[in-house]
Amino acid sequence: MPDDLPADVESSLTQLVEAARTALREGRTEEALSAVDTARTVARNKLAAGEHRNRLLHGCDRVDDLATADPSVAAAYLDAMRRRLP
Repeated sequence: MPDDLPADVESSLTQLVEAARTALREGRTEEALSAVDTARTVARNKLAAGEHRNRLLHGCDRVDDLATADPSVAAAYLDAMRRRLP
């Protein structure tokens, strides 16, 4: 995570990824996807272009692709995304 990332952006991304992980594990796929969509918007609007932003956006895209068909793999992507956040 970049050192210059505002605390509110960091907090928002962490909360959204965690909410998506929890929702997905509890079978609330639509809620998980909504949180991922919001995380994607925050990443696009608030993170500087670069590898960190690209990885988070890639994770969001993969969760979208997998949440319904293979929720365990989608959850693994969310776990990886969470580890990249403080």
